[in-house]
Amino acid sequence: MVWHLTQKPHRVFPRNPLAAVIVDLRFHPILKIGSKVPDFQESVRSVFADYQEQPHQFVMVQPFGGVQVSHEKIFTFKKSDGTATLSLSTSSLTLDSRQHAHRDQLISEAGLGVDALLRLYAPVQGARLGLRYVNFVDCKAISKDLGRDVGWHEVITERFLAVPSGLAQGEGTLYNVEVSSGMSEGEMTLRYGILRDPRDGAEKFRFDLDRYVDAPFESARVRDYLAQFAADMYSVFMDAKGPALEEWMLKGDTSQ
Repeated sequence: MVWHLTQKPHRVFPRNPLAAVIVDLRFHPILKIGSKVPDFQESVRSVFADYQEQPHQFVMVQPFGGVQVSHEKIFTFKKSDGTATLSLSTSSLTLDSRQHAHRDQLISEAGLGVDALLRLYAPVQGARLGLRYVNFVDCKAISKDLGRDVGWHEVITERFLAVPSGLAQGEGTLYNVEVSSGMSEGEMTLRYGILRDPRDGAEKFRFDLDRYVDAPFESARVRDYLAQFAADMYSVFMDAKGPALEEWMLKGDTSQ
């Protein structure tokens, strides 16, 4: 089974429900990462001005029992306003953005780190590349912003509101669905459903897309991959977006 997507013309909205956008590049370990961190910082500090070095513990739970724990230094480079962090380790480069505005900006900032990585530590053998968009849609907040009551059926299209097998329905029903399938190159995983946010107790629709290549790939093509990943994920999001959500996205403050 594979995803059947209809590519849609890209459109930039004044605001969006994205809580986080993450670019994650994994590569075969390079033990000399630490020796060239000052050069890496010099390459990215025009955008990521703040620097911090810290130990990090990775915990991996095995599918059939057992836990694998590893310790590693993480070198982090942050924007001065705290909206994005570039993290470098001996086996990964990650961009975590918390105020996503435009895919071109995201790809440019990720590319800044990737270019520095390839130049300073060549050869870099890419093992996995992923782009993840995590959306949280708050129906009550949208109602407040639009000045009228809107229901989930106006915010999210019906096909994404259907509870599997029709086992339950109606107000107060929570659900979480995961779908994974192949693409022409790589795969995509979608996690969606109405969940309760532990921070404020509100019911919110989570739309969490992960598009990735989980196999060796050409590191020099990272920008091309990310552009295609973003287009694929945008197509799925546009299929899920209802008219009230689009109205809310168009009503945003263009200065942000």
